[in-house]
Amino acid sequence: MLHHAGAGISEAMLFGLGQGIDFQYWDAPDPGHATPMLTGRIEPALLSRNACAALGATLREARSPDSESASAAATELLAAGHVVGVSVDIFHLDYFSSRSHFASHYVAVYGLDDSLAHVVDTEQQGGAQTLPAESLRRARASDEGFMPSPHLHLYVEKLPERLTTDTDAVLREQIWHAVRQTAQRMTEDRGPRFGLRAMRRAASEIAGWGDTLASPDETVPGVGRFWRFAGTGGANFRKLYTEFLREARQRYDDPELDPFVEDFDDVRRQWDQAIDLLTAYRRADDGQRRLEAVAALLDAIADAEQVLFERLLVSAAKRAGEPA
Repeated sequence: MLHHAGAGISEAMLFGLGQGIDFQYWDAPDPGHATPMLTGRIEPALLSRNACAALGATLREARSPDSESASAAATELLAAGHVVGVSVDIFHLDYFSSRSHFASHYVAVYGLDDSLAHVVDTEQQGGAQTLPAESLRRARASDEGFMPSPHLHLYVEKLPERLTTDTDAVLREQIWHAVRQTAQRMTEDRGPRFGLRAMRRAASEIAGWGDTLASPDETVPGVGRFWRFAGTGGANFRKLYTEFLREARQRYDDPELDPFVEDFDDVRRQWDQAIDLLTAYRRADDGQRRLEAVAALLDAIADAEQVLFERLLVSAAKRAGEPA
């Protein structure tokens, strides 16, 4: 949406300015048959709000009462020259191979008529896609799966002129503020569902999945595949945050950021190791050892991120001339 409006900003930079990194623990709807939903980011709409606020862009959000008015609203916004972000359930998107309901997903709609919808999804899903308009209507209307937001849409109404004429200056002014806000949030105790405490909670439970899940040979590798290919685990989002810090280092020409880039990349590798262990899980093939290794990795990651965000908070406060 921002790119279409005229702001050429990388995904990693938007993720960092949007204060997107986190860890969240959401209870399984059917304990014993499903695992908790463990995500490595904040809510997607909140990420968009944070990023647009940092850039001074006007983001509009609305929820239509039904499918017909939702389609009409999108058509009207497209006719006015906007790209429209919509919340969808991936189960109803024809190009998704997943047969699971997951409603905390967004696509950008750039064309829509009575028969076809033209959208941009993630690179992993092939980027630009065309699907039946009816499929998009069902995906938008779904109230199943994780965090459904039926008929929600958002769009960038306008950009400040300076964002397009002096993009680098705007980003340089906002990067350390976003880092400080993120680091402060990640070092706070926000209860058992959010942040590093939630990660440690997940670690304490994963070691027992072989006994607590009804079909661990199916469910545990499924979690690993979901983390890797659907992006909900920590690896993808730690990779994005690493890229954000690397871009910040280039823009500031600041060598103090180099250790943070290296250390976050190491955290990302540990997440990948955890995913490898989950996808290779078989209860009869030393599965308990693998789950214990995943739990140990998550504990180590939580410790590493605690130290990293505490150090980032000190550096960000120093840049802002404020106490950490």
